[in-house]
Amino acid sequence: MQIRQIAVHYQAEEDRLLLRVLASDEQAFAVWLTRRLTQRLWPHLVTMVQQLGVNQALKAPEATRPSSSATLAPEARAMLAEGARRQALGGTDFSRPYDAGNAAQPLGSEPLLATTMQLTPEAQGHLHLTVRDAKGRQLGLTLTATLAIAVHELMRAALVNAQWGFGVESSAAAMAPDETAQRTLN
Repeated sequence: MQIRQIAVHYQAEEDRLLLRVLASDEQAFAVWLTRRLTQRLWPHLVTMVQQLGVNQALKAPEATRPSSSATLAPEARAMLAEGARRQALGGTDFSRPYDAGNAAQPLGSEPLLATTMQLTPEAQGHLHLTVRDAKGRQLGLTLTATLAIAVHELMRAALVNAQWGFGVESSAAAMAPDETAQRTLN
């Protein structure tokens, strides 16, 4: 599925994040992300997006990445990831409001209430995100490095708005996993 537009917003009434995706074939998908699930996803997303940024900056084939990127100092990794983030976000339009219009909703009009999420790196430098709900509905998204960085930024902004205490108040903090995030209780 080619992704045309993606949005992540905090919904105070539900105390959840709403992830909405519009595919280029005019199909729309919506997913509720609870605080608990987001708390578990966020550190992995941060780490994987940072690694994508490092890999993108090094432009190394995947077979050679462990030896070249593993020897980098944490500061160098953070700088490379931040450079890739700035480059990716430079061509991203965050000003256009999400508009699904009359798009088909193959999974139904009610957003999936995510119960499990799986984030998997792929060989082409992409991330694959699989979301499932208790009813057996499933959504799979393949995110390019640029799109993964944009999703990371959208989630970071939504988390700042949610004030869930994940320690994401700045972009610099978002690129380094917050050690206290896993200890925050609901």
